[in-house]
Amino acid sequence: MKTIFILSLLSLLIASCSKGDERLKEKARIEGDTLRDVENSNLAQKAESMEKDLARRHLFYQAVKGNYEGTISTSAGTFNIRITLTPSLPPIRVNRVRQLEEISADLNNLMLNTQVVQWDPNSSISAVGCRVSNVRPDIERGELAISHESCPNLYLIKIADRGGSTSSNTIASWVLSGDMSEVDSLSGQIQPSTNANIFHFTAFKVQE
Repeated sequence: MKTIFILSLLSLLIASCSKGDERLKEKARIEGDTLRDVENSNLAQKAESMEKDLARRHLFYQAVKGNYEGTISTSAGTFNIRITLTPSLPPIRVNRVRQLEEISADLNNLMLNTQVVQWDPNSSISAVGCRVSNVRPDIERGELAISHESCPNLYLIKIADRGGSTSSNTIASWVLSGDMSEVDSLSGQIQPSTNANIFHFTAFKVQE
């Protein structure tokens, strides 16, 4: 009889411990699921924020892309200038939540490829210029700098309007908000490497 009682007590203890273990496992599972839900929500929010940043950048890059032509007045005469701006990546539309690595890669690789050509209007074969890749404009201020060891000059450029009455940062704000889809002109200065002169120019977008 005593043996039966002891065995019954042990059975109850084992059953109680088993139920306790199951409750702990269930609690751990629920906590794990909650943590994963929070992590997934945080990642989704971060991805959404990065996509919005990328979309704003694309607005700017698409607005400034194209060919711009103008003139430069110097003591040696008047010269033509052509500036070509080409985004390194096109905007893409996807119907899914992209991985952070994908969005980050686009943010890092979205840049402007640029070409600047200057020539005497009386002689097209007098053209000189250079190409510079991986230029990152200041999209908030509407400014970019073209500088490279292959370029004989430094080009400091701002986006502009044809009337020249609006600041570059105001135009940039219109572009980034979606109120303006295309920039029609650039203004800037050229700083040669061979002398201390600074030349100013305005170039207008050429519609192709």
